[in-house]
Amino acid sequence: MKKNIALLAGGKNSRMGGFTKSFLKFQNEYFLQRILDEFNDFDRIAIISNEKNLYKEYQVETFEDLIRGKGPLGGIYTALSSVSDSCFIAACDMPFLSQEKILNFYNDLDNFDAVIPIYKDRPQPLCALYNISILKYIKEAINNDDLKIMIPLRKAKVKFVEIDDDRLFVNINTPEEYRELTL
Repeated sequence: MKKNIALLAGGKNSRMGGFTKSFLKFQNEYFLQRILDEFNDFDRIAIISNEKNLYKEYQVETFEDLIRGKGPLGGIYTALSSVSDSCFIAACDMPFLSQEKILNFYNDLDNFDAVIPIYKDRPQPLCALYNISILKYIKEAINNDDLKIMIPLRKAKVKFVEIDDDRLFVNINTPEEYRELTL
């Protein structure tokens, strides 16, 4: 099975004062570059962003939202539709993503529409593996303007996997969270 990753980098970044989170730095490296380095041996890497020009230098495919204004669910829809295959999908503001942890998800993908990690009793759908088969449920949710990611997941066959890793799911949404990370 091919291993693909799509990074969602199309948010408004409003809680970060409009600063593009892909270009926050940790240990002198952009979040985006850390993730690209971690997953550099995947078959396909894509970035989902409505600001394609920001990512020209990265030599990876960049796709604009196929249906604008639909938030992260729209980004997942665009990723699966554009890659036309199953895909690990993650937010670009997660500097500690680990290929090693994610590769285990692929063992179950043939039997499920998605493999979603659970951390501290909370599903992590923005750090999950999606089978192309889930696309119909996502499209239906978007058509109904039900933009919460868990809505299509309720209809799909999903495997939830408990993961106990404090760093894997760290994501940075505010200047305060970023300061904590860099202290």
